[in-house]
Amino acid sequence: MHKLIQAFLLWLLLALRGGDCMPIAVIYVALIMDGDKTYAQVPKNVKPEVKRQLEILGYGDLAE
Repeated sequence: MHKLIQAFLLWLLLALRGGDCMPIAVIYVALIMDGDKTYAQVPKNVKPEVKRQLEILGYGDLAE
């Protein structure tokens, strides 16, 4: 649950900054952090954003 909160806070931070926030990427980040999905299962058009968000949260190793 802690990881889901981190993913939500990242999404909120990006939304408030007005960045190009992809909500689907946040969902994949949460699923990867919870172990329900792997980075290999992420659609290729979303992978760069998912990788970036994982790295921001300190989980860049999950994007390999």
